[in-house]
Amino acid sequence: MKREHITRKEFLAAGLVTASLIGIGGVGFAARQASATYVRPPGISDNEDFISRCNRCQRCMQVCPYNIISPISLGRNIVGVGTPELNFTLGYCDFCMLCTEVCPTGALRSGTETEKNIGVAKVVHDACVAWDWTGCTVCADECPVEDAIWLDEQGRPVVDDSLCDGCGYCEHVCPSFSLRAYDSSVETKGIIVVSRESGAAHRSGAIDGDTVQQERYRKGSAGS
Repeated sequence: MKREHITRKEFLAAGLVTASLIGIGGVGFAARQASATYVRPPGISDNEDFISRCNRCQRCMQVCPYNIISPISLGRNIVGVGTPELNFTLGYCDFCMLCTEVCPTGALRSGTETEKNIGVAKVVHDACVAWDWTGCTVCADECPVEDAIWLDEQGRPVVDDSLCDGCGYCEHVCPSFSLRAYDSSVETKGIIVVSRESGAAHRSGAIDGDTVQQERYRKGSAGS
């Protein structure tokens, strides 16, 4: 997969747009964009603090041994453009902490709650093969954290939120897309990692694709 980079032109354009929005009363919009709950590299305090500290230098992306850190595009988030998020297409996070070592601003740093816990896996039941046909146990078999993913009496994966550290290995190895007929309305993975600040994270048990679309990046709370 080709590594993405944000250009200087994109970064300056985002700054101008953000300033314009604030100038015309778009403070609420800017705040919502700043609080968007992306799965970040380990070592952030919270998304708002991270946005305020990150200078978009991309050193964390360059040092990641698995190339799983990529910049957020202008089209996805004006305020957060160029800041890093984790993409588990190529691998997973083993918490090597190289990204925190090279971060020059303290946006990624040691001593935060996310240093060893970057998110939580959620089973997407309308995309998970085990929920439709049974028989797939890949995520439970491959999870590197003992008992973080187990199978219920019907052979369907269940995530223990208290044990999962959001490493992304389950999402990386999930074979859902290759095992089912293509359907653009269904998530390509039967299990995904979301930020613990997200609305999706506060949903109990397995969730559906619509919930993923609506709440994956929206800040939520218990009872969302």
